[in-house]
Amino acid sequence: MKISLSLRRRLTWYVVITMLTLTTLSGIAIYRGTTKEATEIFNASLVHTAHILDGLISRDTLESSQRGLKLASGSAFDGHRYKRKLFFAVLDIDGSVLLHSPGAPEFPSAGVVPGFSEFNDKSRKWLVFALQSSQDDLVIVVGEHSIGREEITESVGKGLLLPLILLLPLVIWMLWHIVGVALRPLQIVTDQVREQDLQRLKPIDVSGVPREVSPLVDALNQMIVDLDAAYLRERRFVSDAAHELRNPLASLLINIDNAIEETQEEDALDSLQSMKVSIRRLSHLVSQLLALSHLEKGDPGTAFEPVNLARICAGAIVAAQAEADAKSIALELIAPDSGCELVGALPLLESLVTNLLENAISYADPGCRVVLQCQRRAQELVLTVDDSGPGLDAEQREKAPDRFYRAGDTNRAGAGLGLSIVKTIAQSHCASVELSESKLGGLCVTVRFDLA
Repeated sequence: MKISLSLRRRLTWYVVITMLTLTTLSGIAIYRGTTKEATEIFNASLVHTAHILDGLISRDTLESSQRGLKLASGSAFDGHRYKRKLFFAVLDIDGSVLLHSPGAPEFPSAGVVPGFSEFNDKSRKWLVFALQSSQDDLVIVVGEHSIGREEITESVGKGLLLPLILLLPLVIWMLWHIVGVALRPLQIVTDQVREQDLQRLKPIDVSGVPREVSPLVDALNQMIVDLDAAYLRERRFVSDAAHELRNPLASLLINIDNAIEETQEEDALDSLQSMKVSIRRLSHLVSQLLALSHLEKGDPGTAFEPVNLARICAGAIVAAQAEADAKSIALELIAPDSGCELVGALPLLESLVTNLLENAISYADPGCRVVLQCQRRAQELVLTVDDSGPGLDAEQREKAPDRFYRAGDTNRAGAGLGLSIVKTIAQSHCASVELSESKLGGLCVTVRFDLA
């Protein structure tokens, strides 16, 4: 199964990735532009310094300039980290050094070409500007170590990237909450859809829904209206049909009983008895359909009150004893004297237990056992019905709660609605129904009521 990211997480990552991409591209552009501009400024500074030295230094002033330079270098205060990376020198026309500042490199034997140039000295790169003196045949050279510009460039890069890196967690956190706030109407719509009850469908509230989601919500509301109308038509049909069939079937049974009493022919009696069994089966089906219809309507008049499930089980055992005796089925009840209380609808719980017992007796073979047990476990009340009948396989157990599903011998009594009724009643009491293999060898139906 493919696991997909939530819309909130997707939007957050899309925005973060887009922001990082744009910021990186703009940072590269700014970095290159700043580096180029800084290079122009540094080169202009070298040219400006060379012209100033040209106005101050001549062959007549070389000796005094040398003495002043030595005096200044001996008492100079190194107040800036880039000071030692700058130098100037005065070269003769043949390339010999006549005057230089401390830290000046050794110039290449080929000399220094006028204008901007580069050369290496002791594995260090120097960037220089050479100017022909306007007063004498001297060459004034002003330069700097390349590491100075590299440090400034690196500082500019750190200034651009470091704030982004440090602020990235905060940006992601803010985006996560901003996207969450923006998607909150979608979460509200999701919660409303999730809370829908098929028995009480209601339209989704469209207030505050974004414009892009409004068509989806409108379509959902239309679907809810159509679905509710379809369910209503189905419930009305089942209920009306069951009501209309009850009286004719009851009358038909009476007439068949009368005919059986008045008929002496053996063939006619057999036919009438067969008709009587079929009509009783049809009457049972109608009763089950009517009961299921009432349950699905969710009758608001059904009162929930404290009831004792153990007493309901005892009453159901007494009511089913005659039917069990007719098939030589042994009924057993295991229930404590106390601790089986819960809040529920008494008629519905009686119907639940009765249907479970009738279903077990109907599908059990003669001579089998049916054990009805009620017990409390921590914060739940557990009702189980075990039988030693033929049981069901895993596929049949999964389909058994479906309406009109009848596993095994379809000639047995029953309409295939008993477990559907049990499931519907259990859902109205927030309980779960589980079918499993019984320790007795047949089927085990477990209903768990949450008491928390």
